[in-house]
Amino acid sequence: MRPRENYGSFFAVGLVLTIAIAATFQVYLSRESGRIERDLTEDVELAVEAGSKLYTENCESCHGENGEGITAPALNARELLKTTSDDVFFSLTRTGVPGTNMPAWGQAIGGPFTDEEISQIVAYIRAWEPTAPEILEEQVEPDPVRGATLYASSCFICHGEDGLGTETAPALKDQSRLETFDDAWYRSTISRGRPAKGMPTWGTVLSPAQIDDLVALISAWRNGEEVAPNIPITSRISGALYAIRQFDALDAAFHLGGALALANDAQAREIKRAIELVRENRLYEAEALVISLFPPEEMGKELFQTNCTQCHGDDGKGGTGPDLFQNSFIKFHTNEELQGLILEGRKGTAMDGFDGILSEDEINNLIALLHTWQK
Repeated sequence: MRPRENYGSFFAVGLVLTIAIAATFQVYLSRESGRIERDLTEDVELAVEAGSKLYTENCESCHGENGEGITAPALNARELLKTTSDDVFFSLTRTGVPGTNMPAWGQAIGGPFTDEEISQIVAYIRAWEPTAPEILEEQVEPDPVRGATLYASSCFICHGEDGLGTETAPALKDQSRLETFDDAWYRSTISRGRPAKGMPTWGTVLSPAQIDDLVALISAWRNGEEVAPNIPITSRISGALYAIRQFDALDAAFHLGGALALANDAQAREIKRAIELVRENRLYEAEALVISLFPPEEMGKELFQTNCTQCHGDDGKGGTGPDLFQNSFIKFHTNEELQGLILEGRKGTAMDGFDGILSEDEINNLIALLHTWQK
């Protein structure tokens, strides 16, 4: 009979090795978590550093060197940073804010920045949070006129002129519907959207104050009030001209109808004729008539107010951007060179290009205005 083998020593060695491996793994894990944390911290620091440079070159002129706000809202504010997620900052930077001077910065929307660069700017803004001051924002009451102006630029395409609805979206100015849903429901719906029904999530595009203005407009409709948007007649004519050139008779008629409400007697006769031509689909004749309504420099004034005043001042006499009166660059460069500057911007300055934002005709109207400011 063979003697029984003794495996006790093997078990002991195996147990010791197992304990040693487990201990080594625990030491590795403890060091690995520290390494991962250091890597994440380093990534954030690099993003903040890159975002700082991008912010200085592109955002500082409006939002201030330290985010204190100049012609645009303060970003270095405790309550704003506490209540606004990185996703919202990212989305607003990427798409811009309709009805304001905040342009779209994302390349997918025609801007200059990649998504990574926008994330770097957001990281830089977020780095202010630990020391952000408390800024008491000026309380602005919701305004139905501002809401109507915003509606006329962003909402009428789906919901129709004056909220009367289209084939793609329901009428908002419907008394039974207005009485069914309260302001809180409309505020939530505008902010969150109804994606299943094709309603975008506007809370990532519009500011809370802009949504409040839209809700104020809806509330005014509920009370039976008529609210006209505050849109200059030249902006209406410019919108009509763009629509005609896109062969969009529906939009052209909408903008001309808005211009008609603001026109004097002489202008009204021409605008009515233009509306008739659009309805008869005689768009080339309508285009020639609309062009004759205002000289280019008059059309340029509205474009300047919308796109340029934040840097060059309301009167063009300068601010964070140079004085445009008696400006040597404008005096001694050709229209083609001025077009190139406006389209491409000027690297190393706060002057961003307007390629994809302004049409060729709109840029020519701006240049016509600039020439009237030179001797």
